[in-house]
Amino acid sequence: MESEPQVTVLFTEKPDALNAYVFGPFTPRPLDAARVSRRYPHITGPLEHRGLECVEDFGLSEYVVHVLLPDGAHLTISPPQETGDAGDTIPGFPDSWHVTRDHPEDSDQFEVIYNSEPGGPHEHNRGSVPAMLAVVYQRLEQLGVPGREELLATQAQAEQLLREAGFVDRSTTEDVRFQLPPGVTGLAERSAAVTRAVRSFRCQGIGYACPADLLDVVVQAAPAATPSSSRDSAARTTSAALPPVTLPPPAPGQRLPEVITGQPHQPVVRQR
Repeated sequence: MESEPQVTVLFTEKPDALNAYVFGPFTPRPLDAARVSRRYPHITGPLEHRGLECVEDFGLSEYVVHVLLPDGAHLTISPPQETGDAGDTIPGFPDSWHVTRDHPEDSDQFEVIYNSEPGGPHEHNRGSVPAMLAVVYQRLEQLGVPGREELLATQAQAEQLLREAGFVDRSTTEDVRFQLPPGVTGLAERSAAVTRAVRSFRCQGIGYACPADLLDVVVQAAPAATPSSSRDSAARTTSAALPPVTLPPPAPGQRLPEVITGQPHQPVVRQR
């Protein structure tokens, strides 16, 4: 099962501007209340520092941490459930941990990665978070999940490839955004810039989404995409790196744009 790209570039077009937004694990995102009030920041913090998305949810009797992996699988990091012993422990610091990995579409991927409950192979570690994270990190390395340095390098590479394609850095504290110079308004010029960038992205394993009429290639076996309802927000991939986008309804008679998205390492041919 192919992993989704961890860094994705979204091209959006206005009459007076062509923007390229870079989305990855370390691009700016809003700090919502749910992330501030977490029960296990000593677990989610190190994992997010590695570029993984963590979600806390209530399990059978105590909160658990779900860690989303690039291939669609996830880890579940759980304290003891329904044991009746939680009342004597400090919240967020139970006496033991149980970590599993599974995939919602492939039950054969299920495995127990860590178990320090009584009778478990890691019982001697008890509730040690560093010992648990060390085993989890070792398994992530074995699964080929990229680390922080690799992800930062990929994001920096995406930004450099946009510069080489003619885009200018217009990033702020709220997003990582590149833009073609204001004088580049012709369809041919914009198409050439986007095509140069996309060709480089495909060679380097970087995802992308852009209006089809700006791309001078045909993507073979590319995943189907739902056209957006606005030329300004023309496309986005299904990658977890992209945040939800709310689009305005199309104006009466407006033609919905065709959208092309891409995963890395797929063959391309020139459009005739």
